[in-house]
Amino acid sequence: MLACGIMLYSDAKHSQELFDATRGYLRATLHVSLNLQSWNEGQGLPLFLAREFKFRLASLFGRNVLFVIPITNSIQNTAGLMKRLRVIQQHFDGIIVLVLDCLSAYQRGRLIQLAVSFAVPGNQLFIPQLTMDLREHFRFKRDFPNESLAPASQALFLRHLNLRDVENAYASDLAGNLRYSAMSVGRAFEELAASGLACVKVQGRRKHIQFSQAPRDLFEKALPKLTSPVKAKHWFRRPFLPKGFHGSGLPEHLPKGGESALSERSFLSAPSICHFAAGPQDRKSFQVGEFGIKVDQDEDPDFAVDAWRYDPGIVSGGRNVDALSLHLQFRNHPDERVESAAEQILESFNWQSA
Repeated sequence: MLACGIMLYSDAKHSQELFDATRGYLRATLHVSLNLQSWNEGQGLPLFLAREFKFRLASLFGRNVLFVIPITNSIQNTAGLMKRLRVIQQHFDGIIVLVLDCLSAYQRGRLIQLAVSFAVPGNQLFIPQLTMDLREHFRFKRDFPNESLAPASQALFLRHLNLRDVENAYASDLAGNLRYSAMSVGRAFEELAASGLACVKVQGRRKHIQFSQAPRDLFEKALPKLTSPVKAKHWFRRPFLPKGFHGSGLPEHLPKGGESALSERSFLSAPSICHFAAGPQDRKSFQVGEFGIKVDQDEDPDFAVDAWRYDPGIVSGGRNVDALSLHLQFRNHPDERVESAAEQILESFNWQSA
C-alpha cells in the first residue's frame, strides 16, 4: 500500500476542540445535531490503539458512526493508519470517520481511493458508506498568524455577532458594507474557517460563510485570537477657530470611543476629556492635522482619539462603537474599575439580537 507521508495528528488537548468543530461543521453542512458520546466498547481495544486515538460515538442518519482522531505521531503513513483502522473496525459495528485538522491534496486522494471516511471541519467531508461525498472544495491550508485574527477577520466576525448579516452572504456582496475588497473578505472567510470558527462554502466562483456555533459560544472560543481594536491613542488640542465660529472644535463627526463610550454603557464615570474613535479611513485626517494640534497626554489635551485597526462603523453598523470591541479594548486594563466596566458591558450584551 502506497505511503502517503506523515499524517497530521492532534494532541489530546486539541482533540476535544476538533470534536467540537466537527459537531459544528456537520450542523452547518448537514443540518444535523450530533450528540457525541464516549465509546465504552473502546476499552476492549489493544492498549496501543487507546493511546494513539481519541474516540467519540454518534448516530448520523440512523447509522452508528465512530469519529476517530489520531493523537500521536506514531502513524507515519497511510499503510500504518489503515492497519490500525482495521483493528478498530473489528471492535465496532458501524462507520468509522477519521477526523483531521487539515489534509494535503495527496493524502485526500489516497483516503478517497481507499474509501476511508474522513472529515476536515470547515472544509471537507467524505463518507462513502452513506453514499455521501460532501467535499465543499479543496484548498491548501493557508498560513495565518496563530496569535490573533487579522483586523478584517475580526471586524467580520464581530459584525456577525452584532448584526447577523454576514452568514450566507457572498464575499462580493459584503465588500461594500465592510469597506474591504472582495478578495480581503474572502481571505477573512478563510482565516475564520482555519481558526475553527466557521466553514466556507463555494457556489461556482462565489464564497459564503457559515458559523459553527451559537454567538456566545463562538465569542468565547474566539477570545484567545481577538485583540483590542485600538492600535494607538492620540491627544489633541482644539484647532484654531475663526472668529464667529460657533462649533466646539471637537471631531464630533467621529463616534465616541474609549472610556467615554465605556462610561455611557456602564457605571464608570465619564473621563475629564472626551475620547473618540477613528478607523483607517481617517488616517489622512491625522496626517494633515485636521483634528487639531497633537500633544502629549501630560500637555493638557482637549480630547483624545483612538486609532482603530478597523472602522468602528463596520462592526456596529452605525455611528457608534460596538460593545464587544469596547470589551476587548479594556478587558485587561490595569485599573480594576475600568476592567470591571468592560465585564459589565459584556454581561449585558444581547446575544440573541439579530
